[in-house]
This record gives sequence, C-alpha cells and structure tokens, in this order.
Amino acid sequence: MKKLLSLLTAIVVTGACFFSPDVPGISETSVVRSVGVSRISENGLMLIKEFEGFLQYAKWDYKQWTIGYGTGVDKNAYPNGITEAEADRLLREVVVVYEGYVQNFLNSYDIEVNQNQYDALVSFTYNLGNVWKNTSEVTIRTYLINGISNYTDKQITDAFKLWCKAGGEVLPGLLRRREEEAKLFLKGTSVSVPVKNERWRIKSTTGVRLRKDSVTTSDIIGVIPYNTLVTVEEKTERDGFVWGRISYNGKNGWCVLDYAEHVSGSIETTVVPDGTGYQKWRIVSDDGVKLRYNYGTEHEVLGVVPYGAIITVYEQQSKDGYIWGRTDFEGKAGWCVLNYASLFDDSEELLDGIYVVELPSKTTYTAGELFDSSGMKVSALYSTGREEIVSEYGCNGNTTMPGISTITVEYRGKCFELSVVVTPFAGDINKNGTVDIQDSLSIKKHILADADEDFDAELGDMNSDDVINIFDSIRAKKEFLYNNR
Repeated sequence: MKKLLSLLTAIVVTGACFFSPDVPGISETSVVRSVGVSRISENGLMLIKEFEGFLQYAKWDYKQWTIGYGTGVDKNAYPNGITEAEADRLLREVVVVYEGYVQNFLNSYDIEVNQNQYDALVSFTYNLGNVWKNTSEVTIRTYLINGISNYTDKQITDAFKLWCKAGGEVLPGLLRRREEEAKLFLKGTSVSVPVKNERWRIKSTTGVRLRKDSVTTSDIIGVIPYNTLVTVEEKTERDGFVWGRISYNGKNGWCVLDYAEHVSGSIETTVVPDGTGYQKWRIVSDDGVKLRYNYGTEHEVLGVVPYGAIITVYEQQSKDGYIWGRTDFEGKAGWCVLNYASLFDDSEELLDGIYVVELPSKTTYTAGELFDSSGMKVSALYSTGREEIVSEYGCNGNTTMPGISTITVEYRGKCFELSVVVTPFAGDINKNGTVDIQDSLSIKKHILADADEDFDAELGDMNSDDVINIFDSIRAKKEFLYNNR
C-alpha cells in the first residue's frame, strides 16, 4: 500500500525540521507554514497504531515489506526484529511524509481543518499513500475543496468508506478503519478549552515569546523571561504545540507551554477537543504505576506515573486480570493499570506544586561552601487555588564545582529548581573544584612571566598578600599533596 520511505526522504518532502521552538534566538525560517493544524496528535498516532498493529518482524504486505506499525522497510533491514519503542520511533519519523502530503493539499486550496480532521486525514493517507495529488476520483478530496460544510455526516462517512477494498474485495478491517477515521473527522471542531487555576513557570533560559494569537506566524507582542510565573486562562493545541492564553505586563496573548513547567492547578497532559465522557483518575500506589506502550504486561514500559498524579483516561480495556486505561503522561501516550488508581474527585484539595516566592539571601558561593536556605520563602499551591508559605521543605544539590549549580527544593513530593553561582577558591586556577598539579604549574609560570593570557591573578594569590610569588606556589603544591595524600 505504502511506498518505502526513509527519514531522509521525510526531510526532503516536508522541507523543514520536525519541530520549531517558539523561543527567542531560534530562527523561524525553516518552519513548515501550513493552514491550521500541521502535526498529527497522540490520539491520531494511537489510531494508526490500533489499525496497523505491531509487527516485530518484517512481513510482506501486498506491495512491500513492512515492520512495526506498518512502516515500509527493506526485507533484511531488521533481521532480529524490533521493539515497540523502535516501532514507535519509526512511525513518528515516517508519518512526517504523510503529514506533508496532507499539508501540501490543504495549502494548495487554502483549506483549514481542526486537529481531529487533520488526524483522520493523516491516518487515511498513511494507509493509502498520496491520494491527494491530481486525483479527482477521491470523493473526500472533492468535498474538502468544495467546503466540507456543504455535505452531510453520512456523505462524509460514505466518502471515507469508498476506500475499504484490497484486491477488489471489501476487507472488514479496512471498513472499520474508514468508519473510525470518519468518526474522528466528524468529531467536535473546538480545540480550545478554558482552564482554571493553572500556574506555569517559564523554563526556557531565553524566555518565551508572547504572541497575539496561538500560532507561530502571529505577531510577537512581548517576551516572557525565564522563571516567570504565569496564570493560564485557556489552552489550545496548534502547530504541534500546546498554547496557553495569559496576561503579562498588561498585554493579553498566547505563549507555547512546551517550554514552561506546570506548577499548580488541574491539568490534562494533552488538550482533547471533545472531552465529554473522559474520566480523571488519581494514582494511589505509593510506588506509582508503569506506563506501557499498549495494554498488557508484556508491553514495553515507557515510564512511571507517580503516586498522586492525576491522569485523564480516554479508553479502558481488560487484560491479564487488570483494568487498563489509555492516557498520556509527561508527553508520552500509553496505557497504565487502573487497579492502583481511584476516580478523582474535583472537590478534593491536592498539592499541585511549589514555587519559590523569595530567593535565599545568599545566591553566590565559593566552591565547597554548604547551601544556605536562609531568607528563602517557599509557597505550596493546591488544586483549589489556595496557597500557603511552608517551611518543612528539603534542599538537595551541591556547590563543590565552580559555575552554575542547581539546587532542588522538595516539599511533599513536589519539586522546584533554582540556580546559584559558585566561584572557584584561591589556588583553583583551572576551576575544576580542586587544587591540582596544573594549578601549581600555572602559578610557577606566572612567577616566571610565562603565564597564559587568561590567568586569574586573584585565584593565584593563595596567601592573600596581593603578591604572587614562590610562597603561593609552595602553598598550592602543599594543597595538591594534601588532597592526594
């Protein structure tokens, strides 16, 4: 069905990189410009996986060899087979090509679609190939060009179902796939959802752009600096990013949340256009639960959903004596056991996160000094929107190496990171956190007027007498011998 395509081909077809961070300092010239949505969502990928099925070893499929989730390969490319993780990676690499086919068609006719419609079209194309180029026989293509609003749901569904034959016969599997793609295509059109009490902290060290609208081509109206705490009032998924509507410095706009850290407030890991009927569950196992690629204990583990995490469950299945829920966590879509979770009550107050209200009094250290949290104020934020200053927090991190050191503040399982400056101590000329033989040699060279241009005289003055002489060299050697005794 599909032609063999390499990752190199994927890059050539799309003419762009796979993602484009909306942060200052990164060029936007290589971003794919398309009408409306331009990347398939995790729900769309899950649909493809469901109907393609997982193949550990290459298999002949009508006109080509395929492996994993229907990815075309050379017959002997994977003699030992592949894992589900490798299959997922191959799918994500190759699906870019089929996104390109859909994008080129939509752009040619200035057609805008929502995320569900786009997902359905990419799944349709992944199965059938590029049916959009110079093909008047594809009814759904004609409907899109004429305006999808001019046709009934039945006409649209029938247009999808025309493509369910192989070898001249209707295949039940293909028919069901076309029906599911049509159902997804006809799903709700709104991709923006209001949110309440969501607080986010900007993680990008160069800040994040504030735009007039939730699209990377929209006007930039400001830049939100690193570590800024913002309140999100609405979210949407567009151009492959999750966007948040916020207010900053008196300006209302949108910023990409992919470069921010969720601090507090109820949150869904993926923005779902039509959330009716989806359930929220809270993990109650102290050890958390494993997130797997598919439901069943034989499938590969993607990660662990920790105790207390709130997840959105989109679908449930029974297998191996467990109830499994399809969900996503920290950007990974998969399945986890719900036997160790409970339905979440929105009225229950939970600790959502912490943040530092006031930095510690001391933020610059000499290497080796212990971190001092005096003066630091830490605030806990709860799901009800309540905040309180807490004192029973812990701090982890070290200040032994010159440079920027990360200190992790922890309170009841929630963490926050802050940075402190660590300067080298006298004698540590090469700034590696210890006085070594190279430091002693550097001081000797300086005394002999043979020092490097970047020699730091302040570090070389070990006895603090404002003169670098043989006594400093001797002291450096003693320090080295003491450290290596």
